Amino acid sequence: MEIKNTGPVLASLLQMMQNSTVSENIYLNGPDNDMEPAPSSPGLRVNALGVNEAPLPAILTLLGIRSITLNAGHDFSSLEKLTVTLPPAEVEQYLWTFFKDPTVINELRSLFSNCRTIAFDDWADFSGASNLWDGLLTDVIEPLSKTDMEFIFYLGDPISKLSFQVDEAIELICNFSSYGQVTFALDESEALRLWMVLNGVNPEVSLPAQTPADLKKKFFSIFRIMNIARLLIYSANDAILFSKDEQFILTRKKVEHHIEIGLNARQNFIMGFSIGLLKQLDVAHCIALGLIVFGSYGEMKTIPTQADLLAYIQKWIEDLQKPETMYLYQ
Repeated sequence: MEIKNTGPVLASLLQMMQNSTVSENIYLNGPDNDMEPAPSSPGLRVNALGVNEAPLPAILTLLGIRSITLNAGHDFSSLEKLTVTLPPAEVEQYLWTFFKDPTVINELRSLFSNCRTIAFDDWADFSGASNLWDGLLTDVIEPLSKTDMEFIFYLGDPISKLSFQVDEAIELICNFSSYGQVTFALDESEALRLWMVLNGVNPEVSLPAQTPADLKKKFFSIFRIMNIARLLIYSANDAILFSKDEQFILTRKKVEHHIEIGLNARQNFIMGFSIGLLKQLDVAHCIALGLIVFGSYGEMKTIPTQADLLAYIQKWIEDLQKPETMYLYQ
């Protein structure tokens, strides 16, 4: 497994951001509850990565979508007016039924025909996720006949679900591969618990201490059973990427624990990662950009500016050069 040299990746991102111009693309993002409101009026604003950003329409939040990026402008007025009323005692395996209105379906198809990336909420923590995402795939995405979208999934903790539900979720996530590239992301503990579920290991059983080689074998076994473009697994120290073309480890910049587990930590990572995909960066640069946005947002009490992101990258590069801190990145 290749060990990526973080320095050149950061240096090229620094140069790219210094020379960036405002993009015509649009990033639709949910509210960041860890941040103070941005000092701007509602609607489009240019975010720190030079991409127009707007609030995510409420109906997409109901569908378990974290964020999306669009290739060009879009009229959101009709979409924002859509309402779906769910009964108080809804049964999660039938939730999609309440979205199968011709007006809703047509508006969703119009939006997704212009879509580049779709990032979903944690599957295990979102009620009815399997039913909703299967309906979205079948009734909205599949009829578009697009094959160039990027889908980003987080599993969450699979131990809270029955094993057959986890199997169904894995199959569903793989089905999205027919319409684009799927990135499946887990933290190290989630990945280990998923391996246990998939291999019939009782979650009450304590596994012996796992060496890095043991963990990589288990993680690779997850990738082998999934028909997806990328499996991304991260710990506090590094990010491991499995794909058909390459497998590598990218060492992370250390962050405080409260940043690591922040309410919007994954949402902030996805912002950088998704916009990296939008800009057609290679996956190592996308991961690094996600970590930069995640770390910068986590350290600040307000939404960071482009200058803040540049300063964060520069500090990371400087840390790589200091003898007293080099061991942190090894």
